[in-house]
Amino acid sequence: MKQYTLKITDTVPTDWTDVARADVDSYVWGGAERAYLTYGQLVYAKTDDEKTGLYVRLFCEEKNPVSKETRFDGPVCMDSCMEFFFGMRDAGSEDVRYLNIESNSLGVTFIGFGEGRHDRVFSDTLGIERFPVSVRIGGDGWEVFVFVPEKDLKKIFGLSEIDENTVMTGNFYKCDENANAPFGSWAPVTAPQPDFHRPECFGRILIER
Repeated sequence: MKQYTLKITDTVPTDWTDVARADVDSYVWGGAERAYLTYGQLVYAKTDDEKTGLYVRLFCEEKNPVSKETRFDGPVCMDSCMEFFFGMRDAGSEDVRYLNIESNSLGVTFIGFGEGRHDRVFSDTLGIERFPVSVRIGGDGWEVFVFVPEKDLKKIFGLSEIDENTVMTGNFYKCDENANAPFGSWAPVTAPQPDFHRPECFGRILIER
């Protein structure tokens, strides 16, 4: 099983240079030779205020991403899209539900929660506000920044605390279904056809100080 170490910090990340990378380099359905360098990064900031939570950075070395979807919770996967799926649970829990956060280069997101592909519920149903998302395009490619507040994580996953004892799993993805681009992931997905909704294939995310 792939593993990524998520560091707990006392401050909001502003420099991602020394943050561990989860490289999207598994192309089990082919197309690696056409893939752009893509990776994800995570930081958990404990700031004792409203800025406490999970910070996600997704980067792709794609200089001209094509994005047309402007509807939130629309099919952004048809655009040039980067995605982070993850679940959190207490040790001993068998909860398999997970969040999927998908974004195109316009910062338009699809955010769902549930046990599998066909039972997703959205932020309005969950009773939370849409997570803050920003996008930067230029230089070597494009990047997406997402902030998931701790209060929302606790509410969504039913957690009283998020720390080193929290069991976390997840996967990072890159796709562009309109352009027939390769489907890439960080943790390999064992499925006969492209399918990112495979929590059984998620990698382990270790939370450490």
